[in-house]
Amino acid sequence: EQVKSTYPVVEDSFAGLGPFGGIVSAFRHDPNRAWMTLPCDVPLVDKALLKELASHRNPGKLATCFYNPATEFPEPLITIWEPRAYPVLLQFLSQGYSCPRKVLINSEVEVVKTGQAEKLMNVNTQEERQRVIDLLRKS
Repeated sequence: EQVKSTYPVVEDSFAGLGPFGGIVSAFRHDPNRAWMTLPCDVPLVDKALLKELASHRNPGKLATCFYNPATEFPEPLITIWEPRAYPVLLQFLSQGYSCPRKVLINSEVEVVKTGQAEKLMNVNTQEERQRVIDLLRKS
């Protein structure tokens, strides 16, 4: 409740689509604004990494994202999505695709290779959690 009273909240209007639904819901809320997405399962992402992404932003492309060497794909959820992405996202959705990574792979995007790739690691298992704890203890 404190977050809702402090910051504007955009609730999903595309239910059941996971992160893709959140992205298109943000654009439905304001289709003329660029949206930076950040998932909740990336505990190593910090201000410096987000500044790096923002400094490479290319509004002339569909999105600006990091290349994730762990997956060898663009990182779809630590991304700046430009307003031009909204109709493209809806087009993918109309074809039955709700994968933001698929949109990035098949579109003209700015891909940033960072020297801080370990910060892109997401945590979904106990083993990944422990790895993050170990990394934080070393730093």
